[in-house]
Amino acid sequence: MPHDDNLQMPGDRLPLSGVRVVDLSQVGAGPYAASLLGDLGADVIKIEPPTGESFRYIDNLFGVGDSAYFYGVNRSKRSLTLDLHESEGMDVLRRLVADADVMIVGFRPDAVTRLGIDYESMGKLNDQLVYCQLTAFGEDGPRAHQPGMDLLGQAIGGIMGLTGETDGPPIKAGVPMADFVGSFLLGFSIVSALRARDLNGHGQKVSVNLLDGQIAMLANILTHYDRTKVPVRPQGGGHPQIAPYQPYQGGDGKDFIVACLNDRFWLRLTKVIDRPELADDPRFVTNADRVANRGALNDILIPIFAEHTAASWLERLDQVAVPCGPVHRLEDVFTEPQVVHNHSITELEHPVHGRYPVPNTPFRLHGTPAQPRGYAPLLGEHSVEILGEAGFTHDEIRALLDKSVVTTSTVTEPA
Repeated sequence: MPHDDNLQMPGDRLPLSGVRVVDLSQVGAGPYAASLLGDLGADVIKIEPPTGESFRYIDNLFGVGDSAYFYGVNRSKRSLTLDLHESEGMDVLRRLVADADVMIVGFRPDAVTRLGIDYESMGKLNDQLVYCQLTAFGEDGPRAHQPGMDLLGQAIGGIMGLTGETDGPPIKAGVPMADFVGSFLLGFSIVSALRARDLNGHGQKVSVNLLDGQIAMLANILTHYDRTKVPVRPQGGGHPQIAPYQPYQGGDGKDFIVACLNDRFWLRLTKVIDRPELADDPRFVTNADRVANRGALNDILIPIFAEHTAASWLERLDQVAVPCGPVHRLEDVFTEPQVVHNHSITELEHPVHGRYPVPNTPFRLHGTPAQPRGYAPLLGEHSVEILGEAGFTHDEIRALLDKSVVTTSTVTEPA
């Protein structure tokens, strides 16, 4: 993020300083939410089985057990390995939870109950605990027992059914949108529950599921459909409720966006393309008219935009303040001037693998600026350190290591 507007006062602490998070989530949604809490100053303890969570192994770009996927979503935290199938492992977890502020659980509801890490069990250990249960579909109901993931969230939640080319197959978003929407909702819910604890003096349970997050993204579509009863179908790069509002191709084959969000922008566009008479064409006078006659409108616009390069159109449109922009591929994002200016991408320094890029914290607190704090940890890198802080003795830690209830990636000996 830009540093010239940093208003931090001397002695100010980050918003979640002193908050300890016990993170038992895996894959994407829970881990990324926990990373953002870590960016805000929380002490996040990521608990994994001794072999590591499965997504450490989804690719080998940093080496076996150190996937780029894992590195991308697991910053700003420490790693403790713990075998929760052993009684000693559960004893360690209970001691950590008794002194924690937040606990995040990301398993199917039956697994949570079977392991004994449900809210009823954990809440008895600590009435100040904010216990967060992340699921795919909810904790009960007809799909609660089913395994779930980002793709199913997008599919069942209706997002895939709205995405793709007209009359084409459904298309998944290019990023795990259901997971990351879940991340943001989980983080929002956690800080809200912590504030409620400040007000009311006790913790509570928080529930977030991927399906509800996808339904929440339909806020502008659901009511529209209820009023019209006309099924909403994919519009390719367009918008089912606005036109023109989509990518077009310049004569050089490069794509760019034209986004006439209201009639004022449409009037400007008709002048830029040297077709002012279109403003009075009854098919196109209002946005509703243009949506109803989208095909006819594009039959006119597509050949016009093919007459000049994308860069030329972007320059002309920008001069009269018609919303527009290039369509970036991933490699273009790194050099987009606004992304560079915003410091939207930052780099972390790993002691073994060196520097690697991650998205910066996607919000700003100007008085207490949040930022990624540390690389994705090695498996069990902080096991001994965390247990020592939790009051385990040298002999207790050694016994846990000897039995492999706890493992460590370092040669650090118990203090």
